[in-house]
Amino acid sequence: MESVSVIVIIAVYFLLMFAIGFWANRRMKSSKEFLVAGQSLGFFVMAIASFSSIQSGWGMVGNTGAVYDIGTSALLGAAFLVPLGFALAWFLLGSRLHRAAGRHSAYSVPDLVRARYRSRPAHIAMSAAMAVGAVAYMTSQISAMGIIASLLLGTSVQTGAWIGAGVVAVYTVAGGMLAAVWTDLIQGLLMIVMSVAIFFFALFAAGGWSAVLLTTSAADPAYLSLTGPQPEAFIFGYMVLLVFGAAGQPQLITKFLMLKDRRELRWGAAVSGVAYGVTTLFSLGIGLSLKAMVISGDAAAPETIDNTTTDFLSQFTSPVVAGLALTALLAAVMSSASSFITIGAAAVVRDLSSSLGFPVRRELLWSRIMSAVITVLAVLLVFYLSQAIFILGAIGWAAFAAAILGPIGIGVHWRRATGTAAASAVIVALGSNLLVVVLEAGGVLTVAPHMHVGGISLMLSVLVFVGVSLLTPGERSAQLFREFESGDLGGSSDGGSAAVPPAAVPPSTVSQSAGGIAAAGRTVGRLVGALSLICAVMLVGMLADLPALIIYPTPVLVGVIMLLGCAGDPGVLRAVRVPLLAYTGVLFVLMTAMAATRHSEAVFGGMPVATGILLYVIWPFTTVTAGLLYAWVHSLTLRSAPAEAPRAESLR
Repeated sequence: MESVSVIVIIAVYFLLMFAIGFWANRRMKSSKEFLVAGQSLGFFVMAIASFSSIQSGWGMVGNTGAVYDIGTSALLGAAFLVPLGFALAWFLLGSRLHRAAGRHSAYSVPDLVRARYRSRPAHIAMSAAMAVGAVAYMTSQISAMGIIASLLLGTSVQTGAWIGAGVVAVYTVAGGMLAAVWTDLIQGLLMIVMSVAIFFFALFAAGGWSAVLLTTSAADPAYLSLTGPQPEAFIFGYMVLLVFGAAGQPQLITKFLMLKDRRELRWGAAVSGVAYGVTTLFSLGIGLSLKAMVISGDAAAPETIDNTTTDFLSQFTSPVVAGLALTALLAAVMSSASSFITIGAAAVVRDLSSSLGFPVRRELLWSRIMSAVITVLAVLLVFYLSQAIFILGAIGWAAFAAAILGPIGIGVHWRRATGTAAASAVIVALGSNLLVVVLEAGGVLTVAPHMHVGGISLMLSVLVFVGVSLLTPGERSAQLFREFESGDLGGSSDGGSAAVPPAAVPPSTVSQSAGGIAAAGRTVGRLVGALSLICAVMLVGMLADLPALIIYPTPVLVGVIMLLGCAGDPGVLRAVRVPLLAYTGVLFVLMTAMAATRHSEAVFGGMPVATGILLYVIWPFTTVTAGLLYAWVHSLTLRSAPAEAPRAESLR
């Protein structure tokens, strides 16, 4: 595929990335700029960067191959409902984390854990999880970079990986997260444009949407079914992991710490959710179209499903179009890789070192050095220590979701949460994923086909977090919560945090009276109880192969999380409670209709009726309305909230 035009395209793209890195480097004065872009982002840059760091090469390349292989069911778990997860992340974390970033100079997920719990074990556990997880994520991105870069440049996969990793390392080491988010903006916009263009091009090449559906369904009636050939409990468990696990992804969470103003939160969920939904068209269009053309004899079948995208582009597009499309895929990989380079650097230099009692003085310099080390280490692991990749592969979306959703997603709202519970949740999250992978690879354990390990670990870790919080002494937990909310850390129990000067925070930063605060605490407690009950029911469904216990509680859990995100302000909660419950009700009706008709032979829009409901109704409904609902709720929150407190200078 290497031609003069393709070389020019990729050269221009690389030069643009270098230019952004050079620009960001000139603004680099401290670790604050390197790790959280100086907390200077507006909503559009933050929203596009959030979606593009989530929509990685795994999302676009992997999902495309999966659609070709097993049909639309591949996107039920991996894509169609993920935009809803963005809205849930904004509801649950947006305002809380932005406020914490200003009051506690929180630059990372472990920073948040330290400020919230002041527990050395919790801080160490989360720091270690972020460090290992960042390298693990990088290995998958490096593999994808090698394949795509080799196709673009005509090199070996190893050489392509070194080139791609080198480009990412240069602009990230130079400009840190400031460079990462601005390159993510360019990369995200490129992904959006190419996804729309390739979707319509692919359908045109295959004869149109109706022809694609007729051809594929005639050859294999199950190809367009809701859950396809996989067990229903497995595919529903995967769906739960992706939707609710979005709020546990550090590459998304750190973006909340970068905003310059809380007003910038308002439209972020809508923009990122719609952007992710649009890029799903890439996998849907190529996967279905190539399958139809292979069936009709108009295309050769790919040797492996991972070649679905590249085979389609090489057979049916010009070198220029193929080069642009592959550059968009390379952008998807690089956007995730750059975020995890800085996340890993922060985890080692800022978090793990301080949690172990060895704070680093020259954070900016050592963050840059560690960024380079992480990149090189990831490449070496991929190509020279391949036996370790199957272990690292377990530390991905599932482990991050399970490790973070409880301690951060629930803990920043629930005053009863404890540091012991946070440490326990992290250990369970990492242990459950790693242990199962190692034992299964060694032939010691066989996981039942209906069990999705990631979904199970997410539910289990949430239950462990809530259960341990209730069982551990809670006398000090309420005080720590108040100090976290007010910004006055007082003394430090982990030996690594200095107090924020009381003068830095106004005497009253909370709009409720003491009675209102107590009422809000009780409401949060009830919602956490409801959340735990739902997670327990879903866990039983995942373990016992009872798909109804997974799919039917899903919209209810969506509603509980939305309410939990608003429960800290009783006035706002009273104003939004009915609309949020109504939204939950509509979603419940739609998902119930989908689930109840999943075995029906009726047709809706050329598809089995359940798939038609998902594709034509639920997907656009959740992609568009959930973010708009958050925008409305956030506008009410802004009107009821006090003025922002000045930002604290440092936790150290």
